[in-house]
Amino acid sequence: MEELQDAIEDAQYVNAMSDEGPKPSKEWPYPDKPTLDAWKSSKSKDFWAVEKLCEQGMPLYMFSRYVKEETQSSTEMMFIEDCCRYRRLYGNVARGAHCKQMLEVFGGSSPPDSVDMLESNLERLTHGDYEPAEIEKMTSETVGKGSTCIGLGGPLWDAVTKSVADGNFPDNLWDKVDEVVFTGIVGKTGSGFANSHLFEKMMQFLYLQEARVEEEDFALFRVLGRGGFGLVNGCKKCTSGKLYAMKVMNKKRVKMKRSEQLTLNERVALAAVDSAFVVNLKYAFVSEVDLFLILDLMTGGDLSFHLSQKQKFTKEESQYYAARIMLGCQALHDKNYVYRDLKPENILMGDDGKVKITDLGLACQITPTLHGAAGTRGYWAPEMLRRDKKGKKMPYGHCVDWWSFGCMLAEFISGVCPFRSEAALKYGQSKGKQEKEKAIDLATLEMEPEWDPESFDADAADICAKLLIKDEKKRLGWGGCNEIMDHPWFKEVNWEMIISDRQEPPYIPPKDVNAASQSEIGQFSEDKTFKKTTLEDKDHDVYKKWNWTNPRSFQSEVIEFLMYEKTTGRPLTPPKAQGGGCCTIS
Repeated sequence: MEELQDAIEDAQYVNAMSDEGPKPSKEWPYPDKPTLDAWKSSKSKDFWAVEKLCEQGMPLYMFSRYVKEETQSSTEMMFIEDCCRYRRLYGNVARGAHCKQMLEVFGGSSPPDSVDMLESNLERLTHGDYEPAEIEKMTSETVGKGSTCIGLGGPLWDAVTKSVADGNFPDNLWDKVDEVVFTGIVGKTGSGFANSHLFEKMMQFLYLQEARVEEEDFALFRVLGRGGFGLVNGCKKCTSGKLYAMKVMNKKRVKMKRSEQLTLNERVALAAVDSAFVVNLKYAFVSEVDLFLILDLMTGGDLSFHLSQKQKFTKEESQYYAARIMLGCQALHDKNYVYRDLKPENILMGDDGKVKITDLGLACQITPTLHGAAGTRGYWAPEMLRRDKKGKKMPYGHCVDWWSFGCMLAEFISGVCPFRSEAALKYGQSKGKQEKEKAIDLATLEMEPEWDPESFDADAADICAKLLIKDEKKRLGWGGCNEIMDHPWFKEVNWEMIISDRQEPPYIPPKDVNAASQSEIGQFSEDKTFKKTTLEDKDHDVYKKWNWTNPRSFQSEVIEFLMYEKTTGRPLTPPKAQGGGCCTIS
């Protein structure tokens, strides 16, 4: 019966992954008018200014829809959207191509009559110091008079054109033109938007963004993995139909292992790091029994699973995975975090073949006194094991991650981690350490790996050797990931495409359950210790700041939902209930 149930849950999971478009199973809990009005009155007047609202993704989307559907300013709005896209691009090639396209689509040469007034007042415009009447006067006199299709030319436009011709593409390239055009649109359409049904819908979603998320808001699929304190399941947000992963940590198990601070560290680190190369936290909430983290759903399995299938990766695969992992580590380092548990099991693949770092349970802020071995034996760095003359553990920093990265890169190339190998075990035992763990630790401290030429060409052997230098100050990566990126082994990598997240992956996983069977993953047993452990008020108080919603992720979820509604031309409503709640998958 268990095998049959597993097969049914596997089929449900695969079908959910294959569905086109979101399939909600629960209505959005929109507030009634008195509740919404009370919430709105709690906000400052400045909060509801269109310019302020449009600094967020979902309000900008709603305003754009209003402008395109209800006014004659759709060209200007498309220009604003293109400016937003430009800022998200990386590298001269991508930005240059985008700029040239923008100049062709929106360009012109004749300046508006009052461009001098525009430039002299630009600082006031940027800081929002204009009175509404001034904005209306400025808009009527400038935007709409140029020969460009957005009604603006002259020195502002010429400065952009010159920068593009010179091959200079700074982040702020379009800022001045963007500001003037957007202010013009707001002047013409802002009051209409504020009285529209789209504005009302936007307010409802902004209210929901601040609402508490609970376990009942998600429908569960099959188990995907097992952590130290609970299971990881595929799940669906009932209101939007968006698919995520749900990591559950049982409070009793956390207490039994005295790991409250570790779980809090993971929650804080996930919220702090926003990177395309690290699994992103969407929601965090807590119940009387469990802690919940809602994360990116990576349906392609972990790299340990794929290594077990392939034995080792091709050079193209190794370079692609290593490049993304490196940038994920650097994103953590940039926030002053050290990851400390880099290994193939902690690298997840999406259904598109892109990989991300997951499980930030051991990530922590770097301090001058950070010390102690953490992570997985055979991947942890020698400085985690060293002691000073007095026998005290020595401090370390971000460079422990580059050691683990070197171990993992060698494993990608050869199929074997250098310090989890027979060679490492024999080395330690030959030095008198007969216990496996102590033998591996000694090898980590002293052994210099050999690089088999059948697997490692000269560049591969060189980069792995330099990443595994015992002295962290001499190790490749000590000065940041740019040192590693510049190594000849990566010379074929298009870093602009990788960093902008546009590089096509070398392998796309099958639309299947790319994870261990549910019987292999297993369940947690409730032994005597577990049953005897009780939770007191102080055990719940530890997590009083646990609840969190990622504003950017929530708004992206809403935009995806609304765009699909618009495409289909009908409201996305859940099917009529046949009994049970939203957590029943039919």
